[in-house]
Amino acid sequence: MPRPRIFSRGNISGGSCSSGGSSNIWDTPAGRKLPEDSKSRRRRLWKHITRFTSSPTLPRSGTRTPDPKSSKRSVSCISLASGNSEELAGAALAEYDGFGYGSDSSLDLFVDCDDGSGGTAAPRYRRQGPTWEDLPDEVKVNVLSWCEPRELVQMSSVSKEFHRLCYDGQLWKTLDASEFYNRIPVGQLARLIVASGNFVRHLNLRGCVQLHKDWRLETVANACRNLLSASLEGCTFDRPIIHFIIMRNPQLVDINLSGLQAVTNSTCRMLAHSCPHIESLNVSFCTNMDGRGLRRVVEACKNLRELRACELQISEAPLMQALFKANTVERLQFGESVGITDEHIRLLVEGAEPEIDPFTDRNAAPARKLVHLDLRKCTLLTDNALRYLSGNVPNLEKLELGAVVSLTDAGLAQLLPTVPRLSELDIEECLELTNTTLFNIAKSPAASKLQDLHVSYCENMGDSGMIEVLRKCDSLWNLEVDNTQISDFTLLEATRVLRERPVTRPVTSCPTSHFGLRMVVFDCSNIRWTGVREVLNRNAEYMKTQPAQPGMIRLKCYYEYQKTVDEHTKLVLRKDVEKADRLEREWAAYMMASQEGSAGRRRRRAWGDEDDNGRRRSGRVGMCAIM
Repeated sequence: MPRPRIFSRGNISGGSCSSGGSSNIWDTPAGRKLPEDSKSRRRRLWKHITRFTSSPTLPRSGTRTPDPKSSKRSVSCISLASGNSEELAGAALAEYDGFGYGSDSSLDLFVDCDDGSGGTAAPRYRRQGPTWEDLPDEVKVNVLSWCEPRELVQMSSVSKEFHRLCYDGQLWKTLDASEFYNRIPVGQLARLIVASGNFVRHLNLRGCVQLHKDWRLETVANACRNLLSASLEGCTFDRPIIHFIIMRNPQLVDINLSGLQAVTNSTCRMLAHSCPHIESLNVSFCTNMDGRGLRRVVEACKNLRELRACELQISEAPLMQALFKANTVERLQFGESVGITDEHIRLLVEGAEPEIDPFTDRNAAPARKLVHLDLRKCTLLTDNALRYLSGNVPNLEKLELGAVVSLTDAGLAQLLPTVPRLSELDIEECLELTNTTLFNIAKSPAASKLQDLHVSYCENMGDSGMIEVLRKCDSLWNLEVDNTQISDFTLLEATRVLRERPVTRPVTSCPTSHFGLRMVVFDCSNIRWTGVREVLNRNAEYMKTQPAQPGMIRLKCYYEYQKTVDEHTKLVLRKDVEKADRLEREWAAYMMASQEGSAGRRRRRAWGDEDDNGRRRSGRVGMCAIM
């Protein structure tokens, strides 16, 4: 008689099925006993069914965790054998029901029959519950929406169905090709953009230079008509293609055209005509346009909040007058632009014909809404520009004046008291500034909110002003003071200040959350290894105390010290303080030995041979010969 073996999905062994009559065994639901008076063949087979333990695959798929102490919880196979009763088989099937494997569960069972003669046949498969093929497309798309774009592109080659689903437009509402454009063929990238079509709301093609030949005018005309934001920075599109994109997307709010040589004043005129809802415009490094095109955009786009126009030729006064009348721009970047003078700044904040308040003798125009103002490398500006800004930009949070070489302490002394929300200040390469400016920063109303300060290459600044800034600016977390006159005293004060700072933000599991201050002090001639060692020692002590607030210093110093600093920081962040202390001691011993050796060599050179008149001969600079 054939001996059927019954297997679950979790433990399937090879077998065969003969043409015996055992297929009717599944006519009775699992767990139900057959009538006592039944003398059929099913009863005789059922009577000899037993159960034995196998792999724990099934309990892992159940609705509750099995008891590890009970061997009855790992049932995954039922086989025909003699010696056990019908009640034991019923208990085994009931145990399946207890774990969610009853008739209503998704367990798939196989019936495998072997008549002992070696004959094989396809096993019967009983499917319970839906599979991937049974799911509707909406559910499949929802599952695939959790994948990254590059993962979707890879899965699209699995089958025709996956290719259709992975290129469904609903998955590409945000198409950021800058992350994977160089990993897939250009033709596939072009087809992806076309397939996503009208579903795309946010398009980022930054750096996709290979699309120049595969993007045709008819493609642009029929794809991507509902864009809210578009970034074409670095692309090599022709002017007609850029104009097609602008004309087909009148709902554009954010557009980035940075670095495109095809952008001209006509492009700005089309933007003003077709996209009146623009809020952010980036045309930096578009050297084929000037302030006349920007003026059209400012006058037509009433919701303009951000304007980036770095490295442009801006010498037109009407642009500044348009910005004054609109008074909607909050972020204005004119860094490295040619032609901006003090008069342009006056038109920006006061207008062409300012109204003077008779009581204060100041401009009566409403205050500007500027939050971020970038005037880096506008070399024609002087202290008069800062005097025009004082009192007219109370909401200013970020001010960039790097490399404006004509600025002095007097101009900043007048501006700083009128910007109480200032959190970032960049005055690097302003060679005329001294410690007076640092004292004014420490006394200003924005001292408690200042977080980022750049004073690199201000060679007239030293310890006295920088120590005062560290004491008064409790929120300072980034300080760049390279190529200045500061010394080890500034580093020692920084370590002391961090110990006494109030709690500003808690320490999290992220290693970088332990840093309370970042300092850039390379190429400072007065910074020695002893000051760097104090910083390393302070970082190790901080980790020993199990702190609740950031207190480490992330230091960027002289390149010969930097390798030791980086390795010490890694050990401290791994909480391996003993190795960090040993590294710091060995480095200190090496530096002291090197210093003593170099001092001895200098003494020998200083007390060298004497000439014929009894005078010491000074060292002479000789030529270096390479053999």
